[in-house]
Amino acid sequence: MAPANIEHYFDRSFPLANNTVLTVTEVPDCEEELLKLLERAMLRGFDNHARLTEIHLPMERFPFMDSKFWHVPIEDCGAAQVLRFFFEHPDTEAQ
Repeated sequence: MAPANIEHYFDRSFPLANNTVLTVTEVPDCEEELLKLLERAMLRGFDNHARLTEIHLPMERFPFMDSKFWHVPIEDCGAAQVLRFFFEHPDTEAQ
C-alpha cells in the first residue's frame, strides 16, 4: 500500500466516530513496511487525540511480531489476512 493511500484512510476514518477501527486490506509484504505503517498509525492517533489501543495482523505472515508494538497489544487476525487498528478517543475511555 502506498503511503499516500494510508494517509487518506486515516484522514477519512477519524472524523467518523468516538472510537475508530481502521481496516487495511492490503497488508504490507515485508517487515520494514509493516513497522512503518504501525508507526504511522500510532502517530496519526496522537495527532487526532485518539490512542491506538489494539492492532490485529496476520501473525503467520509476520511471526517476528511480539505480543506488543511499543505499548499496544497485537492480536492475530487469523484467516482475515487484514490489518486492523483500534483507536479510542479520550472522551469515550471513561465510559
